[in-house]
Amino acid sequence: MQFRILGPVQIRSGPAELDLGGRQQRLVLALLLARAGSTVSLSELVDAIWADDPPASAVNIVHRSIGALRRLVEPHLPVRATGRYLVRQAAGYQLRVGADSLDLLRFRSLVTRAGQTGDPARAVRLFVDALGLWQGRCATGLEPVAGSQPAFVALESERSHAARDAADRALPAGLARTVIPALRHAASLDPLDEALQARLLLALAADGRQAEAFDLFRAVRRRLDDELGIVPGPELLDAHDRLLHQRIPAAGLVFPPALGRRRRRASRPRNRIN
Repeated sequence: MQFRILGPVQIRSGPAELDLGGRQQRLVLALLLARAGSTVSLSELVDAIWADDPPASAVNIVHRSIGALRRLVEPHLPVRATGRYLVRQAAGYQLRVGADSLDLLRFRSLVTRAGQTGDPARAVRLFVDALGLWQGRCATGLEPVAGSQPAFVALESERSHAARDAADRALPAGLARTVIPALRHAASLDPLDEALQARLLLALAADGRQAEAFDLFRAVRRRLDDELGIVPGPELLDAHDRLLHQRIPAAGLVFPPALGRRRRRASRPRNRIN
């Protein structure tokens, strides 16, 4: 049995993808997967589905969703028997999974190993393998909840941090080309992460793709202005300056510390994207 949360929520039994049912049931499963084996309280499950306006039957609906999921993953489980995967705890429910069955835990294991190795080439390979597990945004298809629920937002942040760490190991070691596809994919999923975009820009430049790097800077600058009404921050500006002056070092790459919130551009009124 394989569980996936790094992209569309899925359960696979061998080669077959199981039908997870309706949106409420998939949200319950997604939150259990996002918590990766930790107990999720009933109140958290209710909040994830209904936010501030749960019906009187909310708890019963969650229980029924859990029951349906349990029958889905263990169809031959006797009535009232304790299953292998979905376990009732005093405070809620736990989905018992490991790195061999959940993509999130495999991702974390690979990132941890990448951070522990002293071999840059091996570290980059592990980071690339970890980032390759992402098939889209966390819990794709369950928006807008997936974009606002803290458990899902935290997973998105883990992906961005891993991509930045991958670049920080690859660029000083002259391994930009190896990491560019993973960086490009991560940057497409988080287009307003300036630190990540800066690293992609430098990786492109280090691989001799200066025109692409300049195009990327212009696109990110325009996106920041259009969507947030801000100008590029220090990391992105520093990367652009290095590109302009052909200062793409082969070693010792250091990014300046990010500053706090920048002042909005005082310019014409615009229609903001919410």
